[in-house]
Amino acid sequence: MKDHKTFNNIFEEEMAVYQEAREFLKKGNLKFSDLMVKFDSLINQYCRLINITRRLCSISDVQSRDLKRKEREIQNILDHSDQGFLTFGKDLLIHKEHSSECIRIFGRKVVHKNILDLLRSENEDQNRLIADVLHKVFDLPPGEVQLSYINELPNLLKIQGNYINIKYKMISDDLDHQNQTLMVVLTDITEKRKTADQVLFLSYHDKQTSLYNRAYVESIIPQLQIESNLPLSIVMADLNTLKLVNDVFGHETGDKLIVNAAKIFLSCCRKSDIVARWGGDEFIMILPGANQEVCTRICNNIKSMFKTLPADPVDQSASLGSVTLNNWETDIISLIGVADRVMYNNKLIERKKTREMFVSSVEKVLEIKCPSYLEHNARVEALARSFVKLPGVELNSQEMDQLISLARFHDIGKVAIPSELLKKNTSLTEDEFKIIRQYPEVGYRMAHSMGEPLLAQSILALREFWNGKGYPHGLKGEQIPQSSRIISILDVYDVITHDQPYRSKKTNEEACQELQRGAGAQFDPQLTNLFVNNLPSLLS
Repeated sequence: MKDHKTFNNIFEEEMAVYQEAREFLKKGNLKFSDLMVKFDSLINQYCRLINITRRLCSISDVQSRDLKRKEREIQNILDHSDQGFLTFGKDLLIHKEHSSECIRIFGRKVVHKNILDLLRSENEDQNRLIADVLHKVFDLPPGEVQLSYINELPNLLKIQGNYINIKYKMISDDLDHQNQTLMVVLTDITEKRKTADQVLFLSYHDKQTSLYNRAYVESIIPQLQIESNLPLSIVMADLNTLKLVNDVFGHETGDKLIVNAAKIFLSCCRKSDIVARWGGDEFIMILPGANQEVCTRICNNIKSMFKTLPADPVDQSASLGSVTLNNWETDIISLIGVADRVMYNNKLIERKKTREMFVSSVEKVLEIKCPSYLEHNARVEALARSFVKLPGVELNSQEMDQLISLARFHDIGKVAIPSELLKKNTSLTEDEFKIIRQYPEVGYRMAHSMGEPLLAQSILALREFWNGKGYPHGLKGEQIPQSSRIISILDVYDVITHDQPYRSKKTNEEACQELQRGAGAQFDPQLTNLFVNNLPSLLS
């Protein structure tokens, strides 16, 4: 009504001219001159009318283009918001897809589709809840009761294989509460869910083995301390020789050992048991409902499984410690401590056996890489046993034992050297020689890991020269351990007098001449003379 009055006011003068002209025409007594005046006035007013109309149309066009531009901007924002917007009414049929994300989420256009079909899942209880709420909510006036119903609707659904977060917003007509629309805002959180699941998985799992980690075990301890879990057994396991394997063959090989052990622990435990990496080379197995007999059987199976593993590259084993709890007078944390101490005691008892197993495995690898290795070691050891009996050689029993051990293990670090270099029958390049020179350091690390620090120092000094021009530290004279000075002479003699890939063997006389040439430079001169002068008796 207001707009109609405004329109009439705009054209008030034109309408007055129009009305006056009609009155003159009705009377029929217009003179030509009067008519021309009126006609001229009418033309002028008509021109004014055209100009006003043009301006109004121009304004209307601008407003229309501006409105369409704003609509496009809003639509563009909605389409790039990564959210889907749907609206529907009491009939539960979709009125409109307000963004393209709706089509991506549902895989099709959904206008005029029933919202219950779109939100349907495999959970029938959830489907009934959605249907019940949506059939009721449109009959309720806006307010807390209606909002409480809406809040019962699920906020997370799996649609087309994706996880969709859903928010609901009731839109009411201020004049007519019966004409209500429900807006559904859909957000695809699949990638966020995957990331969150991955973070959660990594928080409670060991990345290397995919077993549970210590954080997970500690988090569930309160849940485990219930009567239905009794009797409850705990097994602690520690991988033997892992540090040796890492030192000799590298951490990649050590990682394989850890993964193999994890597979054994899993295969020997029951589905209800919890197997976790406790840290480093330690694992824990929590066995709910397992008495001592069951626990012992699982431990025996683990030991048997380790024995069946192929040497890759060496034999593998684990020290175990177990304890069984029949009541909750002791908590699980204390029980873990007991099992850990039992495991450590067993590890000490098995230490010598474990060391011999590892050394035997390494020697088998070396024999494959260098077939003459064991025979060479045996000859050097025989010479060493004879050498310590010579007059002028003063060694106590501990030093004699160390010398014999060094004779056996002096070349053990060569296990880390590629076999093609050990068997090469031509001169070594500079880079290849650098690799070969690393073996005393490897042997040093092995001996240290086996708890033999003096042996380790002797292995490391085997290639030191009397004149200080050896390696790795340039030790000189008596700075070099006596056992290293002795074995270096015996080692070189045996190498010279037996065929090698890079040269043929020489006679004893030629070997002695070569040793004497090196006396005072490479070798201890006194020990060299003692060896050369007593060679016949040493060989006998």
